Amino acid sequence: MLVYEGYELINSKQRSKLRSFAHHIKPSIYIGKSGLTDGVYSSISESLDSQELIKVKFNENKDLKKKLISDSELKLSATVVGSIGNTVIIYKPNEDLVQRKYKI
Repeated sequence: MLVYEGYELINSKQRSKLRSFAHHIKPSIYIGKSGLTDGVYSSISESLDSQELIKVKFNENKDLKKKLISDSELKLSATVVGSIGNTVIIYKPNEDLVQRKYKI
């Protein structure tokens, strides 16, 4: 896998596989009125460190979805796997190859 400035580049086949893994996952982060605050970013980062693949759901401020997609690579060193409706799927592999939950 290619590594580009802190995050891994994944191809479309790997992205599709990760989306299939995420199908049964419930959103772990809900973004409401307050929008994308530093606390939200730290919660997303902690969830990614423990789970690798998460869903983030927007209840309000759905326009912030584009901002999260662009910020995920810069602030979180993660990759956006997919975006369906008000839900964004984000993937950040564990740095330790042995402890990775998703083999893609």
